[in-house]
Amino acid sequence: MFTIGDFARHGRVSVRMLRHYDATGLLRPAHVDPATGYRYYAAAQLTRLNRVIALKDLGFTLQQVQDIGPLYDELFQLLATAGVTPTGPGVAYYEDAPEGDGRIRVHAAVQVSAAVQVSTPLQDSAFQVLDLPPLAQAATIVHHGSMDSVLPTAQTLARWIDGNGYQSAGCPREINLECPDDRDDWVTELQAPVTRG
Repeated sequence: MFTIGDFARHGRVSVRMLRHYDATGLLRPAHVDPATGYRYYAAAQLTRLNRVIALKDLGFTLQQVQDIGPLYDELFQLLATAGVTPTGPGVAYYEDAPEGDGRIRVHAAVQVSAAVQVSTPLQDSAFQVLDLPPLAQAATIVHHGSMDSVLPTAQTLARWIDGNGYQSAGCPREINLECPDDRDDWVTELQAPVTRG
C-alpha cells in the first residue's frame, strides 16, 4: 500500500488531484485509516489512475470519465424496460462533440435485432436505435483484462499505426467480445479508424 503522497508521485499527479478524484468517486483509496483519515492506495490502482489521466488528455471531462461504465447499466435497464433483447456485443464509440471545443462525446451501444421498433421509453431518452456506420479501414488489437488496464494495449496499437505508415482517421471503438463478472477476464477489441499516411 502507498500513502497518498507516494501514490501521487508514482502516478505523477498532485495529492490535491487524488483527493478530488476521491471526493468525486472517480478513484477511491484502497483503504482509509479510520483513526487518522489517511488514505492508502494499492499499486494495482495505478492502471486506473493512468486511464483517467489518458482520457482527460483526450479531451474527456472528469464527469465523462466517471460516466462511461454506468452508461451501459443505463442502456441495459432501458432496453429491458422496452422489452428489447441485445443480440450482439456492446460497443463503446467516441466522436468529437458538436460544440467544436475539443471535447469528446461518449456512446455506449449494443447490437439489437434489425426488426426492433423505437418504443416510447427509447424516444423519451438520450438513447436511440441506429445503424452504426462501418469503418472503411481500421487497425485493431485485442485487449485481455479490465478496461482500467487498457492503456498499454492502446499504446501498442498507436505505435503500430505510426510505425506502419498509417494515420488516425477518427476516434476508436471498443467492441466487448467477452464480459464475464470478473473484469480481469474481459476481452475487448480496440478498433482505430486509419488512412494511409
